[in-house]
Amino acid sequence: MPTTILMYAQDTKGLGHIRRSITIARSLLEARDDVAVLLATRSSWPGAFELGPRFEVLRLPHRFVEPAATPEEQPREAVAARGLRQALLREAVVHLRPAVILIDNEPLGVKGEMREAIEAAPPSTRIVYGMRDVVDTPERTHAKWAELGVPELLLRRFDRILVYGHPDLFDTLGTYELDPALVARAGYNGYVCAPPERIDGAAFRARHGIGAAPFVLATGGGGIDAFPVLRLAVEAARLVPGCPRLLLVTGPLMPDEDRAAVAELAAPEGHLVVREVEMLPALAEAAAAVTMGGYNTVIEALMLGRRPIVVPRATHKQEQLIRARAFADRGLVRYLEPETTTAETLAREIAAELADPGRIDATPYLDPHGRRAAATLLGLVP
Repeated sequence: MPTTILMYAQDTKGLGHIRRSITIARSLLEARDDVAVLLATRSSWPGAFELGPRFEVLRLPHRFVEPAATPEEQPREAVAARGLRQALLREAVVHLRPAVILIDNEPLGVKGEMREAIEAAPPSTRIVYGMRDVVDTPERTHAKWAELGVPELLLRRFDRILVYGHPDLFDTLGTYELDPALVARAGYNGYVCAPPERIDGAAFRARHGIGAAPFVLATGGGGIDAFPVLRLAVEAARLVPGCPRLLLVTGPLMPDEDRAAVAELAAPEGHLVVREVEMLPALAEAAAAVTMGGYNTVIEALMLGRRPIVVPRATHKQEQLIRARAFADRGLVRYLEPETTTAETLAREIAAELADPGRIDATPYLDPHGRRAAATLLGLVP
């Protein structure tokens, strides 16, 4: 029987948790041929799930009747779906008896849906919290964790905390004031990324019909709330001398009506609009990149030595905002406050980056291929 590692990764607005988990899973499988990985997720992103015979996906249901359910039925349906997810996760742990459980970003899963699985795990199972560098504001994080009973269960049942970050950029453990007993079990592993063996920029340009001229990349991760930044990029490009061509990546999660609106905005200037793109060659080839500031896109830009222009998500959740400010303090990104950014201010940053492209070395902050994280996990395997 292979040694089983259960990974839980949930994305609601983007693809960051899935991509990070896949990177670590690949390193686990490459390091040990007696290891098998089961990834539990609600994500329907198809590009993630091709890692060979020792990797499997436990697809968790989101809803049963979407979008046919009436508004009256939807709350009842959501409760039923959550109950099924909890049961599936618990049964997976009971039957597989994994050596290690790695839970990404939400220590007890979304709305605590991993709690029953954690409680059902045998004493021999090592449980690990994969903590993103920035969760949210400390106040919101503490309130949410207190409501779910996270601190007590972290202390009682979790063996390790892997921080996907670096303390020189953001002091995760200090910011969230974790209990000293938890800090003793925690360690910074660096920002997880997946460096490519090579990037064929010419093939990328040919595949998308971009040509040799400089272009500006504009992307919002999964895309579910990316419309404002893509619209702003189109408006800003008109104000940049020469109006550079844009490559607008809507993301696989962008609603159809938003995607159609982006295409309509882009048409007059002939900007290119794509649903998905190979992000690494796009970042490598772009003369400048505008992004919302999600974990993966920013880290991939830094991995390639690029300095992105970051306009964070402007909602109640402050994760992207906090990260962008921290990275800007180190000169790693060009940062614009979401509440005050206009087409004019973004145009100035694009023009400045085109005139003086940032070339940075973020190597000390990175965990290439998630190998340090994978090594830590394998160190817990008997």
